[in-house]
Amino acid sequence: MSGMLEEMNALEVRKNLSKNTIAILVFGACENHGDHMPFGADVIVPMELAKRVARRSRNKNILILPPLAYGVSLHHIDFQMTISLDPKTMISVIENLLASLAKNNINKILIINGHDGNIAPIESAARTIKNQYPQMVIACLEAWWVLIGEITRNLFDIWNGLGHGGEAETSAMLAIRPDLVDMGHAPKKIIPKLPQNIRIYWKFHELTKTGATGAPRMATIKKGQKALTVLEDILVSFVNDMDLHKWKYG
Repeated sequence: MSGMLEEMNALEVRKNLSKNTIAILVFGACENHGDHMPFGADVIVPMELAKRVARRSRNKNILILPPLAYGVSLHHIDFQMTISLDPKTMISVIENLLASLAKNNINKILIINGHDGNIAPIESAARTIKNQYPQMVIACLEAWWVLIGEITRNLFDIWNGLGHGGEAETSAMLAIRPDLVDMGHAPKKIIPKLPQNIRIYWKFHELTKTGATGAPRMATIKKGQKALTVLEDILVSFVNDMDLHKWKYG
């Protein structure tokens, strides 16, 4: 039986947890995505994907852990009501969560991340825990908003859908929770001028005054539905293939 841990009782956990259990961890953020988008977009989208994977996977023993709705958002902190964890705190939290799973003999982990600031902490924590618990397999969809533009070249109209609260993120939210999106307040297109091959560790107020980048006004429900379906297919295919090969790789 697949399910969300916070909705399960101890009897259900005892009856259903086994060596075949896959745990899904969702990491998001709480921050300004422009006047048109909710602060919780970075956790709402990956949670939707987690639920879809649990419904469609051949493995019916998938445990979705309570999501972490805060992340490393120091680069967004200049915008009102951005709530941020320090990187060291985030790393420790992730390590604690993974170690807790290992102590419960749950060693098949899928992380679905919804926020760019979490990518480095996730990797740092995962590598530490993998060293401590070599039997654990830790997989991660790090940046769905980048992946979807790369593999669906004709889906988005501008900048491969990229942007914070941009075309891809706004489309996904329109498909999941249209009641939380106000397209009447979607800002104009903002494509920051950044180098292609060298990364600059910017602060977000250096790129935009609106809390959003990209082209949110180009977002549609249809684009969001397509994006979510493609991402769902990728995740389900991954889980099914890993199960087929008993989570062995290399």
